[in-house]
Amino acid sequence: MMILILLAVLIAGFACGRAGLLVFLAPVESDIVIYTLYAMVFAISIGIGAQYRDGEGERISAKALLYCASTVAGSLLAAVLTSAFLPVTAKDALICASGMGWYSLSTGLVYAYSPALSVATFVYCVSREILAIFIMPALIKKFRRPEVVAVGGTATIQSCVACATVSGDNSIVLYGLLVGTVISMLVPLMIGILTGL
Repeated sequence: MMILILLAVLIAGFACGRAGLLVFLAPVESDIVIYTLYAMVFAISIGIGAQYRDGEGERISAKALLYCASTVAGSLLAAVLTSAFLPVTAKDALICASGMGWYSLSTGLVYAYSPALSVATFVYCVSREILAIFIMPALIKKFRRPEVVAVGGTATIQSCVACATVSGDNSIVLYGLLVGTVISMLVPLMIGILTGL
C-alpha cells in the first residue's frame, strides 16, 4: 500500500510541477527535501539503536557481514555492467544502485545531485523491493538457505518475514534484520561518496 501512495504522490508532484502549480516552493524545494531526510534518518536511527540495546545487533556474524558485502558488491557490479547497455554513465548507474532498495532515503539524497537521476533511483529501488517481496519467499522455499536475504538489499528487512512464514525458519528474519540494517547504514555513505566524485 505504501508503494502505491508513494507512486500517487510522485505522479501528483510531477503533475503540479508540469502545470505550474506550487511554483512558490521551487526556491526552497532542496531545503524541504534535506530537512525531511534529516528527520527520517533520525527516526530510523532510534530504531537501529534500540536493536543494539536489546542485544540483537551484537549477534552480527561473519556470515551476515559476508552477505552484506556480497549484496553491495553484486549490486554495484551489475550497475556498471548495465550502464554499458543504457544511455547512462557508469557513475550515475552506481549512484542509482547505491540506493539498494531504500527508495525513500536514496531518492532524496540523489535529488540534490540530479532530479532526473532521483526519479530513476526511485524506480530502481521500488522495483528491487517489489522483486524481493515476490522472489525471496520462492527462493527460500526452494533452497532453504539464509544467503537468499542478499536479494533484497535494504528491503530484506520486510521481505524476510514472508520468507520465514514460507520456510518456517525464524533465523531468516534475524539474518534479514541484520543484513538490511547494515546495508541501510551504508546507503547514505555510498550515495554521499559517489555524488561527491
